[in-house]
Amino acid sequence: MIVEGLSKTINQQPVLENISFQLAESELVGLVGRNGSGKTSLFRIIAGQYLPDAGDIQINQQSIYQTPGLKEQIFFIDEKENFLRGYSLKKINAFYRASYSAFDQDLFLQLIQQHELSLHASYRQLSKGMQGLFQMILAICSNATYLLLDEPFDGLDVIVRKQVIGLLLEHLSENNRTALIASHNLNELESLIDRALLLKGQTITKDYRLEDMRETAKKMQLVFKTKKIPAVVKENSKLIDFQGRVITAVFENFTPELAAEIKSHDPLVFEELPLSLEDLFEANLKPKRKLL
Repeated sequence: MIVEGLSKTINQQPVLENISFQLAESELVGLVGRNGSGKTSLFRIIAGQYLPDAGDIQINQQSIYQTPGLKEQIFFIDEKENFLRGYSLKKINAFYRASYSAFDQDLFLQLIQQHELSLHASYRQLSKGMQGLFQMILAICSNATYLLLDEPFDGLDVIVRKQVIGLLLEHLSENNRTALIASHNLNELESLIDRALLLKGQTITKDYRLEDMRETAKKMQLVFKTKKIPAVVKENSKLIDFQGRVITAVFENFTPELAAEIKSHDPLVFEELPLSLEDLFEANLKPKRKLL
């Protein structure tokens, strides 16, 4: 899937501006951003619930706007505007069978039985965890190539969360399918994804490949003899914390040459700390604090 130049204005307010990225087969990609950054709006555009003001989405070099049948390859449940909430699981199943020609009904019934869900139950009456589990079963059985999952682990207890993640990993890896996952649980997201897209200021500002990021980026704790911070640190890092003379910062391109230049300022402390996706989120999205 190629997303190219998507922009959207709602109520005269820009929601998304010039969004571009690609999704490859068999990828798990995280979509990371602060509340209100436009993650759900982006999902709604990709799923066809909103039309973009500009831009295009292509699958196999064909625009989904010129070839509407391609939308069967995209799965999204908009939990915030879920018009099926009042129906039974059986009726919701019938809706998705009609919407996705490749829907795997045999697998659906197998998973419903395996996880002890009743088709006669009302979706609204299910617990938050069971709703999340049912949504993941629908996503998997749709046989859509691209799954858009908006906070799929939110409010799930440990046992159900493991079931949901297990279903996702098992069935994506077997069928060359791709998931784009928006989640505020960054520690859990990091353990699943290959890439993280950072949404800030209505656009994608970073595309982190986590394996590459771990090779080039470093989280450092530094202490210098005075509170004056060397220019090399200010120019090459993003601050996470600054207390007294103790600086904790992320260097996204930490090279031996940069390390040598920092060491030339005789830091009292020069220590590498474990770097997480949460650190990158904080370094890029928290309000800037000026280094002296």
